[in-house]
Amino acid sequence: MVVAYNIYIFDRHCECIFYTEWNRLNSPLAADAETDRSSKDLVRGNQVLTGDGGSSRSSVDGQRPLVWPTTATSTAHRVSAESPRNVAMEEEAKLVYGVVYSTRNIINKLNSKDSPQGGNPGGFMSFATNTYRLHYYEAPTGVKFVLNTDVGATSMQPVLEMIYRNIYVEYVVKNPLFRVDPKTSTPIENDYFRAVLNNYIREISSAAVPAS
Repeated sequence: MVVAYNIYIFDRHCECIFYTEWNRLNSPLAADAETDRSSKDLVRGNQVLTGDGGSSRSSVDGQRPLVWPTTATSTAHRVSAESPRNVAMEEEAKLVYGVVYSTRNIINKLNSKDSPQGGNPGGFMSFATNTYRLHYYEAPTGVKFVLNTDVGATSMQPVLEMIYRNIYVEYVVKNPLFRVDPKTSTPIENDYFRAVLNNYIREISSAAVPAS
C-alpha cells in the first residue's frame, strides 16, 4: 500500500499552481483552513453549509483536502499587499522547486545530457530520505509534478503520468474556463480536477502500485 503525503504542480514559470495534501502533520495550511472554516462554513458529513447565505452543497468527493494556492493568495495575482497570503507555503513551494531543479540538473550533468532548453533528459525520477520518498515527473509541456510518499513506495512514474494525461489534461488543459496567460502563472481552481485527483490518490493508497 502506498501512503501519499502531498503533491505540488509547477508551471513553466517555476510557480506552484496547485498543492494539496492527504497525510501530513503540522501543515502550513492547517491554521488558515481552521480559521476560514470556522468563519465561513459549517461542515456536516458531506454537506457544506456556506456562511454567506448560500444553499448547502454536496462535496464532489467525500473528503475535501486542503488546497493552495487560490487566485486570492497567488503571488502572481495578489492585488495588494493587504491581500491574504500564506508565507510558509510560498517559501515551502520555492524550497521544493529549488531541490528538484538542482537535483535534476546535477543528474543531467552527470549523465552528460544537460540541455540549455532544460527538461529532464537525465531521467531524474525520485530520491528518498529516511522519512519520505520524493517522486518527480516532467511533462513534455514543461509542467512539473512532485509527489511525496512513504519511503517504501515503488516507482510512481506511471501514477504521475496518469495524473498528467488523464486528469490534468482532461480537467485543466481542456477546461475552457481555465485561461492560461503565457506571461503569468494561473492557480488551478477546479473542483472537478481536485475531486478526481483526490479519488485517484485514495484508490492507489488502498492498493499496491506495481513496479515499473
